[in-house]
Parts: sequence; structure tokens; C-alpha cells
Amino acid sequence: MTMYKRIQIISIFLMLVFFTIICLFPVFIMFRVSLLPANKYFETPLDLSSKLDFSHYQELINSEFMRYIVNSFIISFISTILIIIIGTLAAFGIARYKFKRKEGLLSFIIGTRMGPAVVFAVPLYLMMVKLTLIDTFWGMILIYTFSNLAFCIWMMHSYFMEISSEIEESAMLDGLNEFGVFIRISVPMASTGLVATAILTFTFIWNEFFYSLVMTRTVAKTFPSHIPSFFGAYSIDWGGMFSASILGTILPVIFGIFVRKNLARGLSMGAVK
Repeated sequence: MTMYKRIQIISIFLMLVFFTIICLFPVFIMFRVSLLPANKYFETPLDLSSKLDFSHYQELINSEFMRYIVNSFIISFISTILIIIIGTLAAFGIARYKFKRKEGLLSFIIGTRMGPAVVFAVPLYLMMVKLTLIDTFWGMILIYTFSNLAFCIWMMHSYFMEISSEIEESAMLDGLNEFGVFIRISVPMASTGLVATAILTFTFIWNEFFYSLVMTRTVAKTFPSHIPSFFGAYSIDWGGMFSASILGTILPVIFGIFVRKNLARGLSMGAVK
């Protein structure tokens, strides 16, 4: 390896370390403040050597907050499963069947994902009231399925387009029907893309705030909509808010660490031919 190549690699490595520190520094401050007593919040500079105080975490674990974490997991998991099933079938149909104005249909589908949540809030709220689904698990699952289905269709369509149709035609000549080709050939070949789509969809739903705030009260309330409760009229419980944020981040972070290889492969699928 030449000296120039080594310098180039070292420079790239140092840049990555620098930007990683910049990205993780706010997370570190948030975590450290969550372990400070209330009288230490506004000290300048922040006393990082002070004794660790786990009282905020103890209060959250013994409160309703843990039920909101469980609600978030149930709603996110079921919604993701429904989105993947419906979205994958729709994406396969759009990718494999030829019809006019396919690009226009895809643009319309992704267009439903581009609008801000507040645009759909009023009609969705009125619909949920009519169906008596306000503050229910199935109401939130339906809303999240509707709001994230377009993303799944768009992603999976691009993955299916990377699969050679000749492979599927050969499988049909061997006796498989179209659904058999979809289940046994197309889905396994697009599995990395499927995993990446599922991870991103789960994360979007897990972090969603607006619909949860508007459509829930107590029964189906998720942890993001509980965060504003730490804001008082004259004060903010910084320790409690940061502790709740840390607890709400643990699950998707652990999940992402375990599937990071599949996520990287899925996002780069089709980049190199």
C-alpha cells in the first residue's frame, strides 16, 4: 500500500470519528442529564463528575410510562406486519404487470406519504370518531398502516424490479403458479430489501408523535405522546423527559444493532450490477 493510500484511509477514518462524536455528543449529554438531580441541570459547565442519580428511571419504571412503551411495541409490530404483507403484494403486482401510466400510479402512491400528518388529521379523526376507534389499538394500527403503506410499496417495488423476470418465468415453466413464484422465488430473493423496509417502517411508527397525540388519550397512548407531559406551566422536568427519551430509544437501537448487516445490504441492494 502506497503512502498516499494510507494517508487517504487515515484521513477518512479520522473524519468518520469526528462526525460520529458530533452525532453522539447530544445523546451523551441527554443521558448524563437524565442521571443528574434537579438542582444540577443548569450548572455551567455541566458537572459530569457528580454522583449518578437513578431516581428518574425508577419513577418511570414504576409509573404508567412502561405501559406506553408496551403500547408502542404492540402497535408498531402489528402495523409493520400488516404493511409488509399488503405492501409487498402490491409492489410485486405493480412491478410485474404491465399497464399504462404505471409511473403515474407510483407517483400518486408516494405522494400520499409526502403530505404532512396535519393535512390528514381532521378527516382521519372524523373517520375514527364515526367508527368509534379513537384511543384504541386497532384505530392506531389502521392509521399507521395507511400512513406508511406507500413507503413500503415504493421500496419493495424497486427491489422486485432488480430481480430478473426470467428467473420467475423459469419457475412458472416448472409448474409454479404466480403466487407460488411470489412466495418461493421473489420474496426470498428480495429478503434483504424486505428486512430493510420492515426495520425502517417499524422505526417510523415507533417514533411517530402527531397521530398518537391527537388520536389517543390513555388506552392506546404511546410513549412519544407522553413526552410533552414533562413540560409544566413554569418549569420543565428535564431529567424525567431525558430519561423517558433514553428508555424509548433502547429497543429500536438494540434491534438496529442486531440487524445492521441486513439493513446495510437491503439499502444498497441494486446499487451495484
